[in-house]
Amino acid sequence: MLNRDIVDIITGMALAALGLIIAAYASTHYNLGTLQRMGPGMVPMGIGLITALLGIMLSIGGASRPRFPMPSIEWRPLGAILGGVLVFSLAVPRVGLVPAIFLLTLITSLADKQLRIKTVLALIAFLTLVAILIFRLALGMNIPIFRWAF
Repeated sequence: MLNRDIVDIITGMALAALGLIIAAYASTHYNLGTLQRMGPGMVPMGIGLITALLGIMLSIGGASRPRFPMPSIEWRPLGAILGGVLVFSLAVPRVGLVPAIFLLTLITSLADKQLRIKTVLALIAFLTLVAILIFRLALGMNIPIFRWAF
């Protein structure tokens, strides 16, 4: 067992357990109905059973193939993307949508070492335009475009 893909085995078991818990909860707390008249518990139970089946298949696949070395994690892209999303979520209510998009794009662009400043500025302009068109004009959301709290 130690020379098998233990990550897939454990992940598959966890998925199978989660799927069975969801299916059991749905079948005990909701009316399942029949196949002709499905009740509110039929879909969650089906999704739970499908998740359990996929978890079992993942575990079987992990048990049938030898272990391979895990590749090293590249922390720069991960940190840049998570940091950009965090800064965006904190910046929107404080400074508005446009500066938050500027900060998000600038920080997440650090994930790519070969990205040029012209490309980043064009991306900032495009994302800002699309966000204003979608959120303010199309959806009518009251998100401040600029907010200066100074």
